[in-house]
Amino acid sequence: MARIFPLFSGLSARQSRRMDMPVANPGPGILVEEGPDVPLQGGVFHVSVVTRGRYACFADFHVAWTAVRAFRDPAALGDARLLAWVLLPDRVAWLVQGGEQMPMEKAVSRMKSCSAVQVNKTLFRAGPLWEPGFKARELAPDEDPRAVARRLLVAPLQAGLASELMDYPFWDCVWL
Repeated sequence: MARIFPLFSGLSARQSRRMDMPVANPGPGILVEEGPDVPLQGGVFHVSVVTRGRYACFADFHVAWTAVRAFRDPAALGDARLLAWVLLPDRVAWLVQGGEQMPMEKAVSRMKSCSAVQVNKTLFRAGPLWEPGFKARELAPDEDPRAVARRLLVAPLQAGLASELMDYPFWDCVWL
């Protein structure tokens, strides 16, 4: 198993069965950069999540498309809105607006969980896909979400994955 999936070669049996991320209130696995008094529902957040060990599993088209379908699943999002996203070989960045029934941290947890289940089925493997937790930054009230989305969407160009955004298949934005 370690030869086929080098990402999990250093994990003990106990670590590989650990739950990916708690759904409860933010804790040590969630970094909300604006401080502890940030309301976690209704606001717009720039969220970054990386794969376990920065494993580039999304370099494979079919695996990446499986993850994209899971991110966009209404069952995972609930009443939260996915405003913009970009999937890179070893990470994903989302612009998420939390909802009343589905605050941002719960929506992110569910998108991570749903995508991990589907990607694991595609790769015929088990175990965590994502690093525990995620990094989130709430947009300031005067910060334009469209400008943040534009900065988010240039990541594939900066990484050299495409020369034009339209040449890269794993992104979306509600304003385009």
